[in-house]
Amino acid sequence: MYKVLLVDDEPSIREGLTTIIDWEKYSFQVVATAGSGREAIACYNELKPDLTIIDIRMPGMTGLEVIEEIRQHEPDAHFLILSGYADFDYAKKAISFGVDGYLLKPVDEEEIIAELERIAVQLHQERETHARYASDDTAYREHQIETLLYDSLQGNGSNEEDSLGLHWPQYQVVLLEIHAALDLQRGNEMKRKLIEAFDQKERGIVFSFHSGLGLLIKETITQNTSAQNLYDELQALLAEWNVQMFAAAGEPVHSTADIARSYTQASSLLAERFLFKEHRIKRWDEDCFTPSLTQGEGVASEVDGTLEPDEVELADKLYYALDIRSNESVMRVLGEMEERLIPYHWTEQAIKTAFSQVLSLAFNKLAAANQHMQSIMQEHSVLINEVYHQFTMADLKAMAADHLNRLIQRMGGGSTDTVMKQMIEFIQRNPGENLKLEVLAEVFNYNSSYLGKLFKNHTGESFNAFLDKVRIEKAKELLDEGLKVHQVASRVGYANVDYFHGKFKKYVGESPSAYKQARSQSQARGTTQPRTAMSDDE
Repeated sequence: MYKVLLVDDEPSIREGLTTIIDWEKYSFQVVATAGSGREAIACYNELKPDLTIIDIRMPGMTGLEVIEEIRQHEPDAHFLILSGYADFDYAKKAISFGVDGYLLKPVDEEEIIAELERIAVQLHQERETHARYASDDTAYREHQIETLLYDSLQGNGSNEEDSLGLHWPQYQVVLLEIHAALDLQRGNEMKRKLIEAFDQKERGIVFSFHSGLGLLIKETITQNTSAQNLYDELQALLAEWNVQMFAAAGEPVHSTADIARSYTQASSLLAERFLFKEHRIKRWDEDCFTPSLTQGEGVASEVDGTLEPDEVELADKLYYALDIRSNESVMRVLGEMEERLIPYHWTEQAIKTAFSQVLSLAFNKLAAANQHMQSIMQEHSVLINEVYHQFTMADLKAMAADHLNRLIQRMGGGSTDTVMKQMIEFIQRNPGENLKLEVLAEVFNYNSSYLGKLFKNHTGESFNAFLDKVRIEKAKELLDEGLKVHQVASRVGYANVDYFHGKFKKYVGESPSAYKQARSQSQARGTTQPRTAMSDDE
C-alpha cells in the first residue's frame, strides 16, 4: 500500500476525500490528514507519505509554500494539488514545481480515481528501480567488504581510511551462525530479509562468511542491553524459518582499515559458541565460561596450570546419584561435570568426548548392578548419540538431565526413604565400590562430618565399621561360592589382600583361608558348623 496524506483547511473536504474513495482498491491508504500548512509539514516529516494531496490555497501557509519547503529535502516527493477555477494561475505555478497533477474542486470521483491509478503505476516503477539499484549497490558493497576482509586476513590489507566509501563514526562486525533446515532459496530469502532491515535502512551491510551471515553495523553494541535488543530483533526477522542462532560481535573500530580486526574477534568468539550460556549477542570483551571450580580428589596431572578432571571419580558420583534414584543429586553431578571438564578440555569436541566417557562409565556400572533392566543400556545408546548433536553446553546438560531423570522414573522413581536408609541400602548394594563418606556426603548434599554423626546415631556404628561388616558378610558369601581369597578381596573393595586378611579375622575370628577350608569340610560331611559371630569392635 502507498501512504497518502490529505491536506485541506476545510474539514468537510478532508472527510469527504477520506470516505468517497475506496483507497485500498487502488493500492493507497490514507495515513493522516492535516488542516494547515504547518501541520502538513509536521505530518510529512513524521510519516513520509508516498503521495500528498494538498489544497493550493490555505490561510497562513499556502499549498505552494508547503510543496516548496518539502522539496528542499525531498526532491522526489509526489503531490496532487486541489484548486478552484479562480486559482488556475496558482495551479500553473504548481505544475512548474513538478507536481504530479491537479484536481478542480468540487472533486470528481472518477477524475481522482484516474489520477490515483496513474500515480500508482509511477510509484510502482520507482520502487522497482530503487530496489534494483539498491540491490546492485548492496551486492557491490558486500563484495567490497568480503574483499577487504580477505585481503586483510591475508596480510594485504589497505590502510585507506575509507576504502568502502562509508562515512560512519564507528564500524562493528556481528557474525551470525544460523542453524535451520534451509535450502539455497530459503537461505537467500533469509539474507534478503536482513538486507531490507539493515542495508536498505542504512543501518549496516549484510555479507556472507564461511558459516553464516555477517553484519557490518554503524550503531555499535557495547552493553548487554543493546546486545540483547539486536539479538531479539534478528530472531524476530528470521522467526518464520524457525532458526537456532548464535551471534558474536567484535570490537567497534573507527576506520574501515580496522574492520578485519573486529571480524577476527567476532569469529574467534563465535568459535566458542558451545560455551555460550545466554541467548544474545556475545561481545568481544566477555568470557564465555567463568567456572567456580570444584576440584575433586583424583587429580591426575596438570596441563597449562589447569587440573585434569578425574573422569572415573565423576562417573562414580553420577552412578551413585542414579543408583539412589535422586534427580537432585544427578543435577549436582552434571553441574560438577561442567565445572571440571570445560576448563581442562575447552574445545567442543573434547568436552563432548569427556562427557560421553563419564556417562558411559556410569551407565556400565548401573547396568552391571541392574542386569534385569535392559532399558538402561538402550537409554545409554540414545543419550551418547544425542550428546554430539547439542549446540551448547547448556543444551547438553539439559538434554542429559532429561534423559537421566526419565531413566530414574523407569527404575522406580525418586526414593521417598530417609537419607540414612538410602545410604544403608546403597552400601549393601555396592560393597565392592571405593566408598568414602566424603563422596557420599556430596551425593546426598550433606557436610561429611555431620553425615557421619547422623549415620552413627542411626546405626550405632561408624561409617567405616558398618562398611567393613557389610563387606565381610559379602566376602563370606563369595568364599562359600568357591572364589579364591584374592578374588574375594578385590570383589569386596580391598585392594590389599593382607589388609583383607586382617579385617576378615577381626570380624569372623579366623582367616579367610581357614574359614573357606572349614566350610568345605562341613559341606563334605553334609553338615554346617555355626560360624563365629561378627565382633562389634571397630
